[in-house]
Amino acid sequence: MSSEVRSKSRALQPGIVFSMLVCAGIAASGSARAAAQDGWYTTDQATSGHQLFNNYCAQCHRPDLTGAAGPALVGDAFLKQWSNKPLSALFSFEHSKMPATNPGSVPDDVMWNITAYILQKNGLPAGSVALGQPTEAGKVLPAK
Repeated sequence: MSSEVRSKSRALQPGIVFSMLVCAGIAASGSARAAAQDGWYTTDQATSGHQLFNNYCAQCHRPDLTGAAGPALVGDAFLKQWSNKPLSALFSFEHSKMPATNPGSVPDDVMWNITAYILQKNGLPAGSVALGQPTEAGKVLPAK
């Protein structure tokens, strides 16, 4: 190989390496975005949560979640209250304070389904993994 060809080859190497790093970065950010968009609950879980919400919560929070004796569970006030907080804080509050007439009486699995329905009604996306203790770790409710 001539010295001119070797020189051009060396000049191209940093550009090739840079291009490969950029491509790897784009691929990694796409994977992170896909993981973030995997959702918070399953559609089936939110559907079940809808019925359970009607059974346990609608009397105080209304079937449309707009609030009555209890506060609204959809919209700006709800999102402002829970944005940037761990999902575990919302679940803990629900589980320890609700229903107002018998706090802590709703089983965990029922409360997770109700929580999934509330998240659905607030526009958080469904995914492939049901909401529950193992899956909620580290999830923070998005900012309004």
